[in-house]
Amino acid sequence: MRILVTGGAGYVGSVLIPRLLVRGHEVRVVDLGYFSLAHLRGMRPEPEIIREDVRSMIVDPGVCARLVEGVDCIIHLAAISNDPSAELQPELTHQTNFEATVALAHAAKERLIRFLFSSSCSIYGAREGELSEDAPTNPLTVYAISKTRAEEALEEMADSTWRPVVLRNGTLFGYSPRMRFDLVVNIFSLTSLLHGEIRVFGGGQQWRPFLHVGDCARAFVFFAEKTKCSHLRYNVAHENLRIIDLVQIFQQIKPGLKITEVPTENADIRNYRVSTRRIRDEGFDTQIGVRLGAEEMMNAIVAGEVRDPESLFYQNAKWLKELTTRIDASDHRGLFDLMESFSRLRRTNQV
Repeated sequence: MRILVTGGAGYVGSVLIPRLLVRGHEVRVVDLGYFSLAHLRGMRPEPEIIREDVRSMIVDPGVCARLVEGVDCIIHLAAISNDPSAELQPELTHQTNFEATVALAHAAKERLIRFLFSSSCSIYGAREGELSEDAPTNPLTVYAISKTRAEEALEEMADSTWRPVVLRNGTLFGYSPRMRFDLVVNIFSLTSLLHGEIRVFGGGQQWRPFLHVGDCARAFVFFAEKTKCSHLRYNVAHENLRIIDLVQIFQQIKPGLKITEVPTENADIRNYRVSTRRIRDEGFDTQIGVRLGAEEMMNAIVAGEVRDPESLFYQNAKWLKELTTRIDASDHRGLFDLMESFSRLRRTNQV
C-alpha cells in the first residue's frame, strides 16, 4: 500500500515508519520538523518526506489534495502532544489537533481513503473502574479536549461507505529514534539512571494504562492492513498501573534507588484504567511491559544512543517554547530554516 503518515518524524512515527517499510509499504511522511527530520533520511528504502505544517490544510484544500494524492491509507499522528505542550499553545493545539484532523478526514472521505486517527486514553479524564470504549469521556485538559472533539467529528463523518479507525493510545513509553523524556516511565528511566532518584508528585495513586511505543506502532500497522474492522474506536494499552506501582518496578531495576515524595497543591486528578478486550477480540495483542521497556531505554542511554539526554530537545513543551520564543510559530518557512540549523548543529555535536 501507499501510506501517508502525518507527524511521521515524531516519537511514534519514528518507530512506525521502519515497520511499514519492512512490510513493503510505500510511505509518504508529512511533518513540520519540530524535532528534525534527519533520522528519517538515512532509512533504506527512504520514505518520501514532505516538510509541511498540517495547519496549511485548514485554509488551502489544495494542500490536502497534494498530500493525499495516490495514497491508499492515512495514519494521522500529527498533533501537539501531551498536556504541558497543549496548555502552552491552546490555539495552536486546537488548529493542529482538531481543525487539521477534520480537514484531512474530509479529503480522505471524498477519495474513500482509509483513515486511522491517533487519539488518547487521556480523554477519559477521571473515572472509576475499568473503562471500555463505550464509557463516557471526561476530558480535563486542552490536549484531551482537542482529541475528544476530533473523535466526535470523525464519528459524525462516518457512514456506510467510509469509516475511520480511532486508536485511543495509553500513556506511551519506550525507546524511539525521536526520544522523549517528558513521559512518566521515560522520566523515571532517565532520573533513576543518571541521578539515582525518582520524584513522585501527589502520592502516586493515579491509575494509567501504559503502552510501549513499539506496540503502538504495531497497532497502527495492524489496522492499516486490516480492511474490515468491527468498531470505530479501540483502547490500546498493555497494562494498567498506578504511578506508585511504577516506583516498585524501578526499585527492582535499580538497587538503592532513592524515592522522593513531593507534595503539590495542584495535584493531577486524572485517574483512569481501560479495558483492552475489544482490540484483543479484533486480533491484536501487545507484547512489551513497563519493566522491559524501561530497561531498554536505560540501556540505550548507557550505550550513548541518546545524545545529551537531559537536553530540552527531548521534552516537547520546553522545546516548543524554545522554538516559539525564537521565531513566530506562524512563520513556517522561518521555522523550517531554524530547524535545519538545529539539525546541522546536533549532527556536529554542538547542540
